Amino acid sequence: MPYRRILVPIHGNDGDYRALELAGMLAAKRGADVTLVYVVEVKQSLPLDADMPEAVAVGELALERAEDYARSKAEYRLQKLTPELLQARSPGPAIVDEAIERDVDIIVMASQNRQRFGQITVGETVPYILKNAPCEVLLERAGFD
Repeated sequence: MPYRRILVPIHGNDGDYRALELAGMLAAKRGADVTLVYVVEVKQSLPLDADMPEAVAVGELALERAEDYARSKAEYRLQKLTPELLQARSPGPAIVDEAIERDVDIIVMASQNRQRFGQITVGETVPYILKNAPCEVLLERAGFD
């Protein structure tokens, strides 16, 4: 299936590069528009539009690195890129809302297994997106964090 609009959640880790490689393969056939999204999580105790310069700087750096990789180092160079920094209470709903707003065809994301309370988990974001995304989701899973 040809994808015209692809959303790639960015986390600021090596999984970003794997997700970008996959997005590049999907985008190469039609020159799809790719949106990179980094979500700054806002604690419940703060207003949603709180000034969070350190967290925003981390997000901007992650987006900048991902964009640089996608444009120059990825096997399939992505040129139609839009970086987007969001502030939200939880990444899952923010990513799904962005997918709906941008009418994306697929979300391409990476995840790592983590151990929490003696159980293996991928966290809360991945299951939320898999359950609520309005489009296809391509998940690349690495080993343990």
